[in-house]
Amino acid sequence: MKNVKHQLRYPREKYDYIETPKFTGYRGIHDVYRHLPRGSDRAETKKPWDGLLVEIQYRTRAQHAWATAVEISDLIDGERTKFEMDQSKRGRFFAIASEIIARKHEHLEKAFLEVSTAELQVQLQELENELGILQRLSALKQFEDEEKLQEHTVLNVFRKPDGSAGLEVIPFKNSGDAIAKATELETSGSSLNAVYVRASNPKQLRSAYRNYFNDPIDFVKIIQEEGEVEMSE
Repeated sequence: MKNVKHQLRYPREKYDYIETPKFTGYRGIHDVYRHLPRGSDRAETKKPWDGLLVEIQYRTRAQHAWATAVEISDLIDGERTKFEMDQSKRGRFFAIASEIIARKHEHLEKAFLEVSTAELQVQLQELENELGILQRLSALKQFEDEEKLQEHTVLNVFRKPDGSAGLEVIPFKNSGDAIAKATELETSGSSLNAVYVRASNPKQLRSAYRNYFNDPIDFVKIIQEEGEVEMSE
């Protein structure tokens, strides 16, 4: 930070979704900075990205597990739960799950204040019995071809002929080729989602991008244990 003059654009409490969770149940803290590296105040050294707004998101592991599970579930079911304006049964399932995680895992009570944890657990079980969300998440096969992961990798989520989502892992030796491939996939229309990621440790990559690796195991485990929810056979 000695070489930069990044400026926080908004008060820290503006995007504090732990203190005030979103309607969907999303929790986390977002900071938005204006990127002002050393030399950005001089015209002769100014770069096109100087002054760019950069958002940094902070989530606990439990919050990250919830957020990625919502993305995975939406992907396999063709839904857009995290963008809901009016709460569906599916949206209520994830909102209740988020509050149970907060209460049981993080000792915070910020939503459904009029409802006891025991009653929320009952409601979550009823919704799971009807919707089978945990059941479908637990059935996903985890990505095991870890040797494919390199320092520069493109993760491409595509739709299989049977309608399910598949993951293509494309390794590269340099960032330029990887970025070009991700851009090509995004503009081709053949990809549901393509992203360039960089990490020297494959395990770190899997942890950060669980939604691309269809890995909702943390969320399923938390809800089974702390939400006391059982999946139907």
